[in-house]
Amino acid sequence: MKITKKLFSMLVLLAAASSNTYAATDSYAIDNSHTFPRFSYSHLGFSTQLSRFNKTTGKVMFDKAAKTGQVDITIDTTSVDTGSSIFNEHIQAEDFLNTAKFPTATFKSTKVIFSGDKLSEIQGNLTLKGITKPVTLTVRLT
Repeated sequence: MKITKKLFSMLVLLAAASSNTYAATDSYAIDNSHTFPRFSYSHLGFSTQLSRFNKTTGKVMFDKAAKTGQVDITIDTTSVDTGSSIFNEHIQAEDFLNTAKFPTATFKSTKVIFSGDKLSEIQGNLTLKGITKPVTLTVRLT
């Protein structure tokens, strides 16, 4: 299973948008009871399977005036939920997520980019299965 930039962008935005801790400093704690990062994959070319992770933690901080921010998200990959306990075990196995060795995936921002007054991109590092790669997430707030 491959998690693409577009997919992880959606995961981070869902996590950030699901926060319910609001403060004057634009600091948000991820609300695990409302945050379910999702991913999809082709099922033998016949259908697209939608799955999710049930446990996510982290924080999102933005200073709109200074046009700065920070995102720090941790997804518990052992909480993968495909709708099938048998397939959950398969996804957690060594050939996919290898959750026994790598029980979390993380995203840590390195830079936020604003277009005018609106956040437009978040650059950072995604770590999955012990491999860290830079990604740029496109932000679309609705």
